Amino acid sequence: MTNQNLIDSLQQPEVEKPVKALYDLYFESIIAQIIANGGTREDGSDIFQEAIIVLIEKVKTGQFRGDSSVKTFLSAIARNLWLFELRTRDRRKKREQAYAKTSEELIVENEHFLNRSDHQNLDKLFDQIGTICKQLLTGFYFEKKSMKELLDDFDFENEQVLRNKKSKCMKKVKELLVNNTELMENLKPLSLYE
Repeated sequence: MTNQNLIDSLQQPEVEKPVKALYDLYFESIIAQIIANGGTREDGSDIFQEAIIVLIEKVKTGQFRGDSSVKTFLSAIARNLWLFELRTRDRRKKREQAYAKTSEELIVENEHFLNRSDHQNLDKLFDQIGTICKQLLTGFYFEKKSMKELLDDFDFENEQVLRNKKSKCMKKVKELLVNNTELMENLKPLSLYE
């Protein structure tokens, strides 16, 4: 099929034949492109399928008129989809690594603000406020999660209920810190004390 034949065929309601032609003509080159840029054959197959869908949409909406070859256009779509996938994978990987950290590891990362005694006192304080408060405050202050992200981690009705719980947890922490002013002063740089 020529470029124009492919474009004309993709504008029709039935696109099975032109899609098969696209697979026959360009599938292996797109796979090779994705593999050359750090992907697998499976990644390439997924990207190719997504690129076909985007191409069909662009043709049907008149956004692709054949100024470049179908192969060039399809390759550019695949490249952009793959770059987007790599960026989201990187963010997802970082998020998973952050979620995998225990609260103790997160405290250790911030230990340059805390001496050993403060660390022990903070552990004791967290033990006194309860598991939910400990997880909520650790998630918010140390893992830097948004309330929306925390809502996914906890079984609260909505963000406002979660904010109320966080406020109550902070009130517990403040009450406990009244008796330990040195620890309270050392925690201020961590933004734990509001």
